[in-house]
Amino acid sequence: MLRSPRAAAVGRFVGSALLLCVLGVTLLIDLGAGTLEHQGTGVLLLLSTAAAAAGAFPAVGIRPPPAPLAWAACGVAVVSLACSAGLGVVAGGESALEQASDAYTLFEPAALMVLLHVTARRGSPVGTAVALPLLMTALVLRPLVIEVDEASSIVALILTLVAGGALASGLTGRLVAVSRRQREEQIRLEQRLGFARDLHDFVAHHISGIVVQAQGARAVAARKPQAVGDALELIESTGAEALTAMRKMVGALRDDTLPHTRAPGTDAVRALVAGCRLPGTRVGYTETGPAGGLPANAAHLVERVVMEALTNIRKHARDCTTAQVHLDVSRRRVTARITDDGHHRPSGGAGYGLRGLREVTDAAGGTLTAGPGPGAGWHVELELPLPLRQVPR
Repeated sequence: MLRSPRAAAVGRFVGSALLLCVLGVTLLIDLGAGTLEHQGTGVLLLLSTAAAAAGAFPAVGIRPPPAPLAWAACGVAVVSLACSAGLGVVAGGESALEQASDAYTLFEPAALMVLLHVTARRGSPVGTAVALPLLMTALVLRPLVIEVDEASSIVALILTLVAGGALASGLTGRLVAVSRRQREEQIRLEQRLGFARDLHDFVAHHISGIVVQAQGARAVAARKPQAVGDALELIESTGAEALTAMRKMVGALRDDTLPHTRAPGTDAVRALVAGCRLPGTRVGYTETGPAGGLPANAAHLVERVVMEALTNIRKHARDCTTAQVHLDVSRRRVTARITDDGHHRPSGGAGYGLRGLREVTDAAGGTLTAGPGPGAGWHVELELPLPLRQVPR
């Protein structure tokens, strides 16, 4: 389940606050212990601590861009490695070996691990590829620069394990973010494909009506001139509806907006049938079952199928006198049947309407069939299970 943007922001804020608190506590411990003030090693430890603080606190608090973050992590790691080399030189004397414990601090390894995690998660690809090996080396090498013995080897092993966990968690977060972006892009592409299908279904429905009305107006112009005005008014209103639908869909494609929420039920199907004008054809509508409770995604798919079927009747059915739309809704299934009594002309191709709707229907787990009726005319039937699978719009 995807978190809301607000929940994600709260989670990031809480995580950043916890990391900052950990860094602050470890820095206060080091300052209180006086490790940074030790003669000989104190200057080098103070330098590496300052570099780690300059890299870790901004990385957690202000979230810099990927490239500056990664290259800043590289700089911090280089400074830490240089200070480790300096500590190895200072530790050449016997007195330094007696104070080997003063080369260990809490803040610097904690800051390097935080920087390792944040860089692995958010750094730029090239900078991250350079920074991660340097940070791992800086973490593991510090306990070994004074003296390689059992204690320093154990500390180095512990740091390696903890750093490996920080690295793994950072890379995992990076992969999750990439996967989320890919999924969002896939959803966006599916929405665009759905808008393209709607553009065909809705606009073609209106345009085919305009063509039929214009043909009818031309046919009656000589015999009934007074009827031309009504036909032109009808063509104007249908064209305005088509233009409005096209503007909405093109605007949605351009702005990548989510499709508008549809209310459940079959009101849109009833309005579609009631507003359908087929010259010389009576269009009827019946429904059985709890059609008012039909889920919105199922109602939308039924609407598209009915619209495509009525458009095909208008374009291809000759001598059609009756068209019937019947909707049957039960708890587990919805069935829509659209029939007519006309003589259908060949369409000259498979067309994109029913073919695209058949793809969507198959994805929803239903079936869509179209062909000659038992007696005459054409028969289109849609069967959908309830609830539907996830249907791309």
